[in-house]
Amino acid sequence: MGIRRRAGVSYEPSGESVVILDADGTVLTTLNAVGAVVWKELDGERDARALARDLVVGFDGVDEDELTGDIEAFIGSLVESSLVDVD
Repeated sequence: MGIRRRAGVSYEPSGESVVILDADGTVLTTLNAVGAVVWKELDGERDARALARDLVVGFDGVDEDELTGDIEAFIGSLVESSLVDVD
């Protein structure tokens, strides 16, 4: 199951964060530095577990299982906001 940014959604890095404009062009969402790291990795090839496995070395004090749970929750909020698709 891959997670990918939804077609038509645009985004712009802004310092360590990312600003996202939904496909309708009506809602802006700003991601913090951690969310921005995950957002940039949404390639449609990896699920939350694979993303956590690849990203865990960049986060101090968190293990792969904890990061997987955090990524799953984050992806859930992005799905609710219609910003990503999950295959």
